[in-house]
Amino acid sequence: MRKLLDLHAIRAQTKDAGYGRSGAADVATARNGLIDYARFAAALGIVWFDSQAPGNRIAYVALPFFLVLLSMPTATRTSQRARRLLQPFVVWSLVFAVVQIALALKVSAPPFSWWEWHMLLTGTWIHLWILPFAFLASVLAPWFQHPLASFGAAILVATLLVLEGSPETVPFGQWSFGVIPVLVGIAFFSWGWRLAVIALVASWTILSFGRPSPDNSTILYGTGLALLCLSIHLPATSVSHWCARLSVWIYLAHPLVIIVGQSLRITWVELGLFSLAGSVILAQILDLSQRGSRRQVPELS
Repeated sequence: MRKLLDLHAIRAQTKDAGYGRSGAADVATARNGLIDYARFAAALGIVWFDSQAPGNRIAYVALPFFLVLLSMPTATRTSQRARRLLQPFVVWSLVFAVVQIALALKVSAPPFSWWEWHMLLTGTWIHLWILPFAFLASVLAPWFQHPLASFGAAILVATLLVLEGSPETVPFGQWSFGVIPVLVGIAFFSWGWRLAVIALVASWTILSFGRPSPDNSTILYGTGLALLCLSIHLPATSVSHWCARLSVWIYLAHPLVIIVGQSLRITWVELGLFSLAGSVILAQILDLSQRGSRRQVPELS
């Protein structure tokens, strides 16, 4: 439970979790430092996207990058994963509920005018949707380890998105965006990069011809980047560990920094740069506080 999206290379216990035939799972036995560096960069990409700074659409590839890592095999029990993911979901929802109330009072609106029932699944700030989604992904992933299951499910999801469109209801629209990267990740961890690439390209082709959307390219590039990083191994260092820890806090806390920047009437590129710097500083403060109190932060795996 130490890190959000804490991608360790697959250990021997993953055989007990049902990933015994994975080409990727059988190769790596040590932590991959490249994933830690990439996760830190992806967290900054999420900050840039949410700040709506120029080029934010390019930065959005960070989201499917994160989503691929949700399918990482784990030997932990369901109850442990629930505690690691859903407890922080509740805590940070309370934090942002206070923020929402303060913002409502600032404009003389009723204190709970912001409340929507979908927040039971998304949290009180939209970026928190990834926590319950990660829990569901970890629970359902073992059911899709067969190559026909992961590949077939990815094709089926792409086809349904073409025929029915993306759900407009929150959070199912977000979840529909995340399903294909997760299934491609399952294919990678269970059967190696070849099946993962085939599933990704086939799904993208269906989406591109049947449902033209910028999200199609975002899924392709972000998921492909994740597969590339997973296929290259770098030794872990103290710096990579630091990057991994801070990526947790950057993702969870960055809306607070953006709100402060907007309150100071910072806009455009300046808001993006302010949000990046402020998020890293805030993340470092939270990390030092967490390490001092020995509290744990979520691990999306």
